[in-house]
Amino acid sequence: MSASASAEMTLDVLYTTPGTFNALQQDLAKRFTELHPDIKIKFRNPVAGYEEAAQQILRDQLTGRLPDVAFNGINQIGLFVDRGLGTPLDDFIAGDGGAAKLGYYPTLAELGRWKGKTYGLPFAVSTPVLYVNADLVAKAGGRVDDLPKTWPELIALGKKIEAAAGQGKTGLYFQWEQTGNWLVQSLVTSRGGRILKADGCTIAFNDDNGKWALKTLESFGQSGMPNLALGQARQSFVAGNVAVLADSTSYVAAAQRQIGERFTFRTVPFPLASEDGRLPAGGNVAMVFAKDPVRQKAAWEYVKFVTGPVGQTQMVHLTGYMPGNEIAVRAPELLGRFYDNNPNHKTSIAQLPVLTEWAAFPGENSLKIIEVVKSHTEALVTGRRKAEEVMPDLSKDVRALLPACKSE
Repeated sequence: MSASASAEMTLDVLYTTPGTFNALQQDLAKRFTELHPDIKIKFRNPVAGYEEAAQQILRDQLTGRLPDVAFNGINQIGLFVDRGLGTPLDDFIAGDGGAAKLGYYPTLAELGRWKGKTYGLPFAVSTPVLYVNADLVAKAGGRVDDLPKTWPELIALGKKIEAAAGQGKTGLYFQWEQTGNWLVQSLVTSRGGRILKADGCTIAFNDDNGKWALKTLESFGQSGMPNLALGQARQSFVAGNVAVLADSTSYVAAAQRQIGERFTFRTVPFPLASEDGRLPAGGNVAMVFAKDPVRQKAAWEYVKFVTGPVGQTQMVHLTGYMPGNEIAVRAPELLGRFYDNNPNHKTSIAQLPVLTEWAAFPGENSLKIIEVVKSHTEALVTGRRKAEEVMPDLSKDVRALLPACKSE
């Protein structure tokens, strides 16, 4: 039963990354309105990425034009809630039998909580993985099943591949400019480190784990890795010109379609540098920004559908993201058989036990800090600066933009 039985309602919905989500969002809206004919979905023009969406929503708060539903980066929930935005979903979840009955993985549902309340539900969750061109690896005498587990060994393999495959081939590319410094954070957490201390407002990346991460980024630059935009690197991979690509699982489905039969494409887990290594869960959650209780109820119906078994099945089929709904994964008629037949998608599910938070910088300068980290990272991967030079400057610049910790 839909939220509004007496009058038709149109929900205003914002999403990002149109190249990945356009077809999916249109498909889900059509399926939803067939079930709820009194609730229509009107999409805003999608924006390029999570930072752009956050900036738009913060502007919308000033003009009073907030969307009813928005799909936001997992790392941005606190940014909104601390500004009084976002509707807690706990009462809606409880009213429909609870998170377990609705099928949400506890680990992933926890990603949508902020200060004890649920503000977002997992829509499209990603983990970092390695995309591998098995044919290029074989040219250098290697096998995907024996792929090295450390970055120095992967860099060495990459140089070997470049020598064997000839001009125009890149052995290893690391997608360092991923939104929200996500893959930079992945290096830190993969060694057991943290971006922020438990208080959430003090940097923690300036320890040995963070120094190791910066040295690793520096080593990519020293290896001769080109500096490509995110889309360029992906197109280069599917064209058969990159052997190993460190990237988000969000691109897996598109990569498989674009590669076709041109070469053997495999995904393998992202390297963990210590036994207590973890990987930040990327991707986005569905949030409700509607203020009116009737609109909130209708928005909840939409969020429940797109994060539910049917919505998550379609999401997986059309992208490479991991579903947040366990019912979809268990049911053979939904995703159960899909994963058996699509091992490249299964890599992300296998990394679920090592997922951790995608750290969000608190305060008014949250988005600015992301840009500061990005600028310092680029200096490393382009060989302009060394890790020992960057760390003190990066630490100083981030500290200067963080709010003072509040004493309890």
